[in-house]
Amino acid sequence: MLFSSKRCLPSALLLFVLFTALSLAALRLLDLQWAWSLRPRWLIAGLALVAISDGLLHGALALFFGRRYLRRYRSLARYFSPQGSTEIVASGFLAAGEELFFRGVLLQGAIGQLGWHVVSALVLTALAFALLHLITRPALAPFALWALWEGVLLGTVYLMSGSILTVALVHALHDAGGFALFALQRRTGWLAGGATGERGFDSIE
Repeated sequence: MLFSSKRCLPSALLLFVLFTALSLAALRLLDLQWAWSLRPRWLIAGLALVAISDGLLHGALALFFGRRYLRRYRSLARYFSPQGSTEIVASGFLAAGEELFFRGVLLQGAIGQLGWHVVSALVLTALAFALLHLITRPALAPFALWALWEGVLLGTVYLMSGSILTVALVHALHDAGGFALFALQRRTGWLAGGATGERGFDSIE
């Protein structure tokens, strides 16, 4: 749902407003405590963590699964072809709103209000995060597992930094950068896929 919403400007902005409003209401209702101060070191560390993780995962999957994985990756990049620059910026805002809800409300609430163990809260909120990022197309559904791992990483950044602003910026910059990379790959023809060709891409649509 959330991935598909990031292809369209109105839906991305609407969900950003909804996540933000819901999270701020929960903040007051549940008496949650958020630290809004920016932690520059954790911002840099968090961005490095998710970028390195993405690179290692991409490389490992390409190494082990070869063209099968690369076809799916190209299909994912093509899935976001409706995005222009405004949609990419809006997706960053939506990512920040997601952090208010998933880490600021669900994760912190599970630990502080419900008394869950940190690891259980981290994994279960990451699972909720992944389920809402599920793309129903069979070829793209496995990328929800990547979102699950990203949820664990973002939750870790939040817990270590103690700053909702820091993790929101990490997620926003990560998403905007990733979608900008997809746009660059589409524009430069990288998605033609070399030897795999367009038929390889079409075969999994």
